[in-house]
This record gives sequence, C-alpha cells and structure tokens, in this order.
Amino acid sequence: MKILKNLANSLLRSNIIIVSFICFILVSCEPGNTNNDTTTASALAIVANNSSTSSSATPSCATTGTCKIFITNSTAPVTAGVSGIDAHCNNATNKPSGGGTYKALVTDGTSRRACTSANCTTGGTSEHIDWVLKPNQQYKRKDGTTVIGTTNANGLFPIPLTNSMEPNLLNANNYVITGINADWINSNDCENWTTRAPATSPNGLFGKHQEIDMRAFAFAGTTCADLEDFYNAKAICVEQ
Repeated sequence: MKILKNLANSLLRSNIIIVSFICFILVSCEPGNTNNDTTTASALAIVANNSSTSSSATPSCATTGTCKIFITNSTAPVTAGVSGIDAHCNNATNKPSGGGTYKALVTDGTSRRACTSANCTTGGTSEHIDWVLKPNQQYKRKDGTTVIGTTNANGLFPIPLTNSMEPNLLNANNYVITGINADWINSNDCENWTTRAPATSPNGLFGKHQEIDMRAFAFAGTTCADLEDFYNAKAICVEQ
C-alpha cells in the first residue's frame, strides 16, 4: 500500500507540473503579449524548481520502509550538544548501510524533548521537541530484521521491548547516554550535553542497551566525566 501511495503522489506532482507548464506557455503565446520571453522564462524556472524540490526531498524511513536503531560502537561525546551527538551517530563506522539520516535518542529539555508529563499522558506528541521516535512506528535493529518494538500514539516505546536494541557488548560495555527518567521526562543531561563537570550530581542519566525494560533508557546516573571515561557510554541512534 505504501508503494501505491508513493506512486500516486509522484504522478500527482508530475501532473501539476505539466499543467502549470502548459498554462504558462498558453499565456506567453497570446497575441499582443509583450512579455513573452519573461513569462516563458518564469514558467521554465517554476517547473525546474518544482522538479528539483520533489526529487531532492529527503524521504522518511516511515514511508520508504524499515526504521532502524543502532548503538554507536564508540563513546558518545557528552560535551558536543544534541546536534554534535547526532553527528556522532551519522559519522559512526557501524552506521547501517542505506544512507539514512539518524538522530540520537538523548534529551536536553530545550532543543530535544520527549515529554513534559509522565509518558506524555497530558499533551501527547504536542509535548515533543525534535523527538526522534515517530508515533505508531515499528523499529528494527541495524540488521533490518529483528524487531525492537513499535511505538505508541505518543511516540514512546511500550515496555517491555520485543527485543533489545543491541544484544552484544560494544567495547566491553552496554551503556548509552539518554538524559531521561523512566517516565520519559528529561532530567540530568550534563547541562544540555555541554560539560563534563556540571554543578549538580548525578550529572548524566544513562541506559543499558541490552535490556528490554525501561532500564534500556533509564538505568542510573553518574558524573559526566565518568560517562565518557569509565562507562564509555555510547549513543542510541534512531533513523528518521
């Protein structure tokens, strides 16, 4: 059904472009029209722009097929900010093939957030800010086959997961930075993932990617320096 829907949308866009082109040509060819060259050039520019926009739009994994989650095999940079941790995901040597774009499942409460009420029960997806999980979407491991779980209408994983996000230890541990509590509300996050030495303690919350209960995302807290130096905590990377 998704393939048919995408085909129908492509045909609709093509028809709109063709009709727009014909209409502009007809206007430009009217007798007495002194702006023929300008009108024709405008028509060609619009058609070219529409074609470019349609072809360059980045498709979502929700519409093109399987959405994947993987764990980076190197330690996440706790001082890089949310955007820097996203870059860590996309530059990871073990990123799945296929060219998808990934974002890190971390929160800082301002630029990325899952919930402001427990499990987003008050406002649902309206509580999200740049949240990485889509509502009612199935996610699989990087092998593209093993199901991790399917999110609910609030864009959260019901617990327990079907399978763990990554069954194997990566560089001798299974820790992942998250910055969330067990109710998906943002908490200790190394001051928006910008420092190894915040004023409060514990400084950073982390999960364990081998678990299938909420410990996968909210296991414990520790100092931000230890997240890197002792726990070698990785990043959970979610395909967009």
